[in-house]
Amino acid sequence: MVALKILSAVSSGDLQLLQTLGGQVTEEVSDESGATCLHYAARKGMLNIMEYLVKKKGFKGHVRSRVGSTPAHDAAAAGILDTLKWILENTDCKVDDRDGSGATVLHLACRHRHTHVARWIITESNCDIMIKTSTGALPLHFAVESGDLEIVKLLLTEAPTSVNWQTMNGMTPVYVACQCGQLDALRHMMERKGTVKIKAYDGMSCLHAASQNGHLECVKYLIHEQDSNSNERDFDGATPLHFAASMGHYRIVDWLMKNGGARVMLDNLGGSPLHNAAEAGQLQVRTQIIGFIL
Repeated sequence: MVALKILSAVSSGDLQLLQTLGGQVTEEVSDESGATCLHYAARKGMLNIMEYLVKKKGFKGHVRSRVGSTPAHDAAAAGILDTLKWILENTDCKVDDRDGSGATVLHLACRHRHTHVARWIITESNCDIMIKTSTGALPLHFAVESGDLEIVKLLLTEAPTSVNWQTMNGMTPVYVACQCGQLDALRHMMERKGTVKIKAYDGMSCLHAASQNGHLECVKYLIHEQDSNSNERDFDGATPLHFAASMGHYRIVDWLMKNGGARVMLDNLGGSPLHNAAEAGQLQVRTQIIGFIL
């Protein structure tokens, strides 16, 4: 109960209550995820609380939660730039510290689309923008995923070759753009020597990813402007049409078969997109495909 009272006081910015609790406010106070008073203050942007805990109570800045995050990570994830700056200037937290997933404050700012935070980190903090997470993702992958075109452009200006960097499962930033439907980012990366020819390590192409996730405009762009093959197969022999059918993306199924040159083909196990639609209970797509076949 005391820990809950202390953390609540931090979240609400009640410095007077914290001072009253005195010796009970220690670095050992945390919630079930291991987040301490400093984490809570960072998330809420409570600079007066941060200063009290660090300079009056002697808290160490580089304390980690059970997921490996420092208060700096939490400030970046919350998009509170002045708090992040204060932590980096007044504690032992470093801009390139990694959390339990290998993410830096830049990864988190990009993931949550805090453009102003990411911009400052890149231009003012002397960070390493090529640090990878445990899955091999760069900040660029996260900026593309969140659709932050300004930061995508800035990161590519700083590190042009990162445009085709693959994660541990083979996804490039271009692939991520197709997977997430970020057409503006995709177009920009293609202008910066990105390629749609690099597949993920399971053999899925950018067109597979866009089709599976229902991003019709990306599908159109890939086929019309990048000459992607609508009948290319992954390592299981599945085509983009298989993925669109299994997910019930009837507009993509319709466009692929009417305008994209897609054919009903069998995968390595003899399954067709019609089988996939039926197995997934996608009745509208099943009817569509039967109509095209007949």
